Order: sequence, then structure tokens, then C-alpha cells
Amino acid sequence: MRRIASINQDPGIGPGRNKGAAVHLASMRKAFAALGYDVTAVDEPDGGSLERALRRQQGSEGLTLIYERYALGADRASRFARRHGIPVVLEVNAPLAQERARYRKKHETSAERERDRFVFANATLVVTVSSAVAEYARERGAAPERILVCPNGVDRELFNLSARASKTPLPGIAKHTTVLGFHGRERPWHGFGELVRVAGDLLERGHDIHFLVVGEGAFEALQALPPSARTRLPWQPQERLAALLAHFDILPLAHRRDAPYYFSPLKLTEAMACGAVPVVPDLGDLATLVRHGQTGFVYPAGQPERLAELIGTLCSAVDERKAVGERAAAWASRQTWNSIARRILSHPLLAQGRQARERAQL
Repeated sequence: MRRIASINQDPGIGPGRNKGAAVHLASMRKAFAALGYDVTAVDEPDGGSLERALRRQQGSEGLTLIYERYALGADRASRFARRHGIPVVLEVNAPLAQERARYRKKHETSAERERDRFVFANATLVVTVSSAVAEYARERGAAPERILVCPNGVDRELFNLSARASKTPLPGIAKHTTVLGFHGRERPWHGFGELVRVAGDLLERGHDIHFLVVGEGAFEALQALPPSARTRLPWQPQERLAALLAHFDILPLAHRRDAPYYFSPLKLTEAMACGAVPVVPDLGDLATLVRHGQTGFVYPAGQPERLAELIGTLCSAVDERKAVGERAAAWASRQTWNSIARRILSHPLLAQGRQARERAQL
């Protein structure tokens, strides 16, 4: 039996949490299992306990692969793999050292940096969610030829056009109103206040719009809109989210240009899978994920007037909006977690490692 140890040393994204990182973690484990692997989840922040768990797994039937979510300075799993000749896939979702310095004003120690260098250099394959994170991986010691960029995926069973077809009306939102959507946690870099100002401008121009917000945060800026033009719903479990995203006609993003953009937003692919038309700034990899005029629209970051213009056009061009939404859904339906897992496991570097181990056992 092919066996994967899925390592997570971050207690903040443990299994069962609703945040995006936890959804990603659980989705990859589910995808590996769907491809026929026996997946052991090891959610253990303590290095000693982690190593004991790995020894138990290795001692019973042996491990085919260690799949590790990157945690700053956490090298115990990587060193265990090196000693036992087990290939390692390191999944990197954010430039953690840079995040901690920028948002927590805490800089990494030289020991953490050295441990990171070992982890990145030792990985058989480094999987990053964006090209910006890939650059971070190179800076941390990963060989460029060992880096694979895989944007976040979607659960096609939950998020699809059938959710839009079967949606039930939401109180306060008229049937033919154009719904602008936001879902997730409110963060400074999201530019949520800018989205509200754009919505207010559109209302003043006579567009019949409603701003539907699903997520966690204060969202104080939302109070600037008339009560009849806004709906605020709390954070939802993943299995209930599609029924709400199905109400989104347009998913506008207004991330700030002055903040580093290295994300692969789950909110984007999930909303597109449900037929929402994305309107995104030209930051990071967004312009490669959204094909302008085909699966959504891209505007120059920092130009809210252009964002408002695109949304206004979509409010009036209902047939075009529907066609773009259907193409967005078709694209998103192919970006599944299973396809990501298959792409990782079939990578030539892992295949070469398997062949070398098989030869050594002859």
C-alpha cells in the first residue's frame, strides 16, 4: 500500500477549522486518498512528538512519501526523511518569514533561517501556490528545477453551477438585482473599504446592486451603504458556502497595490466555480488565473474608477455576464484538488526517486 504522512505543525490550521488554510490541508489529504494512497494525518506542533509519530509510521509498513506543509523553522520531519531515504514534498503557501516580520514585527533568528535552508534544500519537490511564493522558496534555498507552482484548487462536488441553478432567495435581495460578493476574513490588504466606495458610487449612478458579504471581521465600512443595498452574513462552514456564493453575480477584488501580493485566493476559484464573474486587479498571478474578457476581467490595480466602470458594464450586459460566468465556471471546474494531487505525485522528480529506491531493493 502506498502511504503518505501528511505533516502539519501549525496549530492554527488544525483539521476541522473553517479558515482557508485548514480547508487546503484537508482537501489535499482527501485528494491523495482519492488517488489510492493511505494518508496518515500528523498534526503535531511539537518536534519530538512529530518524530515519534513518524517513527511509528515508518516502522509499521514504511512511508512512500512525506508531504509537509511549510512551517517556519520546522525541520524535524525533513531530517527524519533524510535519515530514512523518504522523499519529501514541501508545500509552501506563504512567505512566512516575511509575513511575520511585516505583520508581527518579529524577525526570524539565525537558527530558524538555517533550519529553513535545510528544509528547502532537502525537499525532493517544493510546491508553491504562486510565482511570488516560488521566488521566496528560491531565496530560502530551493533549487529552481525542484519548484512546482500549483494555485489553490476547488472541490467540484461542492462548488459548481448546479448550486446557482438551485439557489433559494435570500431575504432583502430582489430577484433581478446584481449582487456583488465578498467572502473570507477581512484583512487590511483586501481593500474592503475601496469595494464599499465603488459600490456606493455605482448606487449613486443608478445601478441596481446589492453587496453580499459572507465572512469574519468588523466590516465597518459596509455601514456606509443603505441597509437595502447590503447583507452581512457570518463565516460559514465549507459545506454551506456554495449555496451563498451561488448568489454572487460579480466577485470584485480590490487588493492594495502597496502590499505584497503572493496569494492564490480560494475565494476566487470557489466563486468562479459557482458562476460568479471575477473582476480582479493586475497583481501577482491574478491576471494569469483570470483571462480578461473570457473568464473575467482584469483592471489596473489602484484604479477604483476602472473597477467601477467594469462592474457598471456587467450590471447592464446581463447576457454577457452570464456567458463569462459560465466560462469561469468551466475553467474553475478543472482546477480540482484531485488534479493538483495527481500533478504532484506524477512529477518526474518523484518518479525518479521511486525508480532509484526500487533499483536499490533489487
